Amino acid sequence: MRGLINPVLILTHNNIEMNKRCYKSVLRQDVPSDVLFVDNGSTDGTSEWILDENADPPRFGVFWNENKGVSFGWNYGLGALFQEFNHVMVLNSDTVLAPWTYSLLLSYELSFVTGVASDDLAQIQQPRPPHMPLEDHPDFSLFLIKRDAWQKIGRFDERMRLYAQDCDYHLRGFRLGVEMKKCCCPFYHESSATVKHAPPAEQAQIFEQANRDRAVFQSLYGCQPGTPEYYALFAESCFGMAR
Repeated sequence: MRGLINPVLILTHNNIEMNKRCYKSVLRQDVPSDVLFVDNGSTDGTSEWILDENADPPRFGVFWNENKGVSFGWNYGLGALFQEFNHVMVLNSDTVLAPWTYSLLLSYELSFVTGVASDDLAQIQQPRPPHMPLEDHPDFSLFLIKRDAWQKIGRFDERMRLYAQDCDYHLRGFRLGVEMKKCCCPFYHESSATVKHAPPAEQAQIFEQANRDRAVFQSLYGCQPGTPEYYALFAESCFGMAR
């Protein structure tokens, strides 16, 4: 990294044009930002693009020969960046940011805050929105996490490689009293782009892994993410803490 104060962590796995689109939106931020790519075994030229010696500004990356999963990539990248920085913005590579995204997230001064996903690119072409009331249940497609939250909650559970680790992390943080919120900061998100653009054989592998990940979550909490039973866990935690 070049010593800038606003690091960005992006995981990549193929979809080179989508990765370039996401990165271009980071370069447009109204605060100085720098990206650490963690590449999960891309075979479509993504790793070569990241490593391009003629890139201006230069790009930085860590590269695996296989897809080690989202949890592993986040843990590796955050562990490395928090040795030097106090906060990190983490993006899915299928997102596009407004120029004010990073600075708006920082302005909330929370240990963990996310934007809100939109499938309308026009949303990020609007003026920077004012502060609005915060919402529960953050969106892990784009989140800003500070070192104190990372140290308190810990690493993402790598038993859930691709799915459900975000719900697990939110619940763990909630039970530890870490305020984890979603703010009025729209960003464009091409939902599930990695699996949609993957060849059939890889799609099958992703779906199989997703089922294994959900089974791990079920074994831990007795329910599936996004169900009424899952949301009830937050109410039960509130009741337990109130007692």
